[in-house]
Amino acid sequence: MLDAQPELLNSPWCWTVVLPLTKPVTVADVARRLGGEPAGVEDRAGWDFDEPDGTLHLRQVGPAVLMCQTGGWEGVRDEALRWLSDGASVHSSWWSNANARSLLCYAAFGRVLTRLEYLDDDQPAGEQPDALDEDRAALRDDQDYPAQLAFVERRTGVRLDHAWLDEPHATVVIRRPIPDDPRPPGTFGSTDPDLTAMFLLADEPTQRDALRWLLDLLADEHDLRDEPAVHAVLDALPQVWPTGEDLAHQLSLLRAALTQAVDTSPAMSPERWQHYYRMRAGEAFTAMVPRPPGPSYRTDALWYAQHALQQRWPTIRADLWRRARRQGGRETGAMDTR
Repeated sequence: MLDAQPELLNSPWCWTVVLPLTKPVTVADVARRLGGEPAGVEDRAGWDFDEPDGTLHLRQVGPAVLMCQTGGWEGVRDEALRWLSDGASVHSSWWSNANARSLLCYAAFGRVLTRLEYLDDDQPAGEQPDALDEDRAALRDDQDYPAQLAFVERRTGVRLDHAWLDEPHATVVIRRPIPDDPRPPGTFGSTDPDLTAMFLLADEPTQRDALRWLLDLLADEHDLRDEPAVHAVLDALPQVWPTGEDLAHQLSLLRAALTQAVDTSPAMSPERWQHYYRMRAGEAFTAMVPRPPGPSYRTDALWYAQHALQQRWPTIRADLWRRARRQGGRETGAMDTR
């Protein structure tokens, strides 16, 4: 499918399969569960990356419903997964090639059972994080997105036919999406709310000091110190948060170069993994400089560092926690219950 339509690989996509367990599931049911109006479902051919937010493409495949979304991710939101999996099982694959990120989710009976960042994720989330381990064992060394789709097919028996999007199919725009649950800021806040909370309790100089220590380590370990944008971030942190459109642009160019090095290296080779960890280290620096208009969180630098440092992360995390804790709570006046 991706060979036939390679543009699907280079753009954000979310593919979801809903399988009935205790009651039938139809296209109208899926639209209704996600906040759409069944009366608003219409048949049309084709798709467009500029289509309105909340546009869902739906297809009945026997008892199952196949859903895809261009540029959106309803199929991997916990809030949506709970409703979609009422009396059903749900498997979803989402990727964003530009951000070098992906998600695989499995839900059943209104519970989000497993959430993976990649097929080889060794820290899966969810109520039963190991539920997919046996089925992903044969694919966990393959980091490419086709393997994710193969995994969903293996779990559901539903094959993604590259022709169906170009044929007339059910389409609906979700006007009132399910609201987000309360959640921590950014990606790392959801991964490690304890360290995020301790970090945000610290005063600004303590936060900058801890992040500079971490970024200094990443610059040395992944040979980034000679990059001008990296140097600028490290130079700024002792006094202020690094900002500026020029610096953000330099970091964006660095990120693109590091991503290209990953993409052009042999698949699953040691060289590719080395480039991958270096890319994640570079993204930690990118997270330090906000780029409007979207929200950005400097604590996400910790998420990228976690992936760059791999087995060393637990030790590094403990050190970061202690650095933040020294200035946490009553010591900084952030919170005093006396």
